[in-house]
Amino acid sequence: MTDLIDCIKFIKDGQAKLPSFGETLGVGCPRRSAIKKMAEDIIKSLPKARIQERGDISIVSIMGVRTTSTGGIDGALRNWIAAAYRKLDQTGSIQTSGERENVR
Repeated sequence: MTDLIDCIKFIKDGQAKLPSFGETLGVGCPRRSAIKKMAEDIIKSLPKARIQERGDISIVSIMGVRTTSTGGIDGALRNWIAAAYRKLDQTGSIQTSGERENVR
């Protein structure tokens, strides 16, 4: 069974593989294409994962944790990770910041 910690690790692993921004920031940006591919992988791999773009707002919902961002899917995923950590902190699943660092 997948839990929040597994989801965090999956997303962080995907983010670590993203190319840097480089000089091309427009539609043909390799990073933008890689983020779209990562979003597809998340939707296929994680339970009840939804990632949407509505106008200039990106929405990520995974395992009952929902976040938004005007900074694109990448920003919404970063916000989701922070919200997932907050949920884990509230439930007592991660007791110390050292444990949080071990979630890679």
